[in-house]
Amino acid sequence: MRVVIVGGGEVGFNAARMLSGEGHRVVVIDQDEAHVERMSEQLDALVMQGNGASPKTLREAETDKSDLLIAVTSSDESNIIACLAARAQGVARTVARINNPDYYDPEETFAGKTLGIDFVIHTEQMAAEEIFEALMAPGAVDVETFAEKTIQVAEVVLKEGSPAVDRAVRDVRLPRRSLVVGVVRGGEPLVPTGKTVLRRGDHVFLIGERRRSIPAAVAAVATDTEPVKEVMILGGHRIGLILAQILERAGISVKVVERDEARARHVASQLKRGLVLRDEGVSRDFLLAEGVDTTDAFVAVTEDDRANLLAAMNARTLGARLTVAGISRSEFSPLSEALGVDVAVSPRLLAAGAILRFVRRGEIAAVTLLESGAQIIDLGVPAGCRVVDRPLSEVAFPKGAIVGAVLRDGAVLIPGGGDALRAGDEAVVFTVGSAVEEVEALFAP
Repeated sequence: MRVVIVGGGEVGFNAARMLSGEGHRVVVIDQDEAHVERMSEQLDALVMQGNGASPKTLREAETDKSDLLIAVTSSDESNIIACLAARAQGVARTVARINNPDYYDPEETFAGKTLGIDFVIHTEQMAAEEIFEALMAPGAVDVETFAEKTIQVAEVVLKEGSPAVDRAVRDVRLPRRSLVVGVVRGGEPLVPTGKTVLRRGDHVFLIGERRRSIPAAVAAVATDTEPVKEVMILGGHRIGLILAQILERAGISVKVVERDEARARHVASQLKRGLVLRDEGVSRDFLLAEGVDTTDAFVAVTEDDRANLLAAMNARTLGARLTVAGISRSEFSPLSEALGVDVAVSPRLLAAGAILRFVRRGEIAAVTLLESGAQIIDLGVPAGCRVVDRPLSEVAFPKGAIVGAVLRDGAVLIPGGGDALRAGDEAVVFTVGSAVEEVEALFAP
């Protein structure tokens, strides 16, 4: 396809990189000279400097010859105007990043029917929900749900004392209907064999049936599976407020720390039981005074990546059981693990995954992107594709990919080499980035 992306920040940059990497023709528009220079050097795309909400600029980008426009600037208004202008010029489909609830409510049809926007990305809502899922899965740092919410993939970081450390995958005692599908070691993803020996610090990806298998599978490799009952949140802006509201509804005790007085008052007015404190929230003395050493989880989601990492590192050092940091800029991602932060949530990756899912829609139901470059893809199995009715051991699957679980007629299966996929199945595949194209070709009708 020919795709025009308005906005060259982290979300736009990552979306452009991934779409151009899949062979789409990409045009990126941004007003910031530094963004334009960076993209020109690093992307296989046409980069233009200008106002992407301007009909004139969009005409110069030849949106009338494009299949899709994606507007992901930091301004909701600019994104909406860009989509409206592009639609008027003949673009078939539009995607907009909208975070202000005044403009977008998933329960209403205003964005779709009135504005004509085909797909809305709400990065703050997505990030808050991602953090909530991680907090509600004791022992795991992330949990993703696939195949009509029947299959889950849990990510567990192996720590000292884990029964899986220094054991081969085949010797790890997992419950039925669960499997180790992937390992990220030192930032590099791999699909393990039964002989692969797991090490301390490995990120292990477990797949299984949502309710029956995953909790027990996590417990089999994790060291701390006590449920989260108290959460301290640093940052009362959109992600922090949305997360606090979700946690309150789940019956979790919440404490929010926000340095801006007006914002702190607003957060306090939106919560029913949560405590709101006004402070920078990064000093060790303050964190200790507020009981971070006894809290179940500390979540840092200010608008400053450095403050998030520093505060999460302090909280971890002082004794918080689980630490979470929001990271918007890709250059900070490798630091989170080095600093001992348990969970790093990236709105840019969540947004890019949502865009890829929209672009690939059809047989692909969901895409989860990992910082390592690996992907977890939820694929429908169409009649006539190369994997239908053939034992998986006879299918030429790339080395870096594996079918972890299958949903068939409402039942979850963990397939072996002798099992065959059937038309109508839904398969969840773990794959390294270099194997994605081959995997999608295998499932193409």
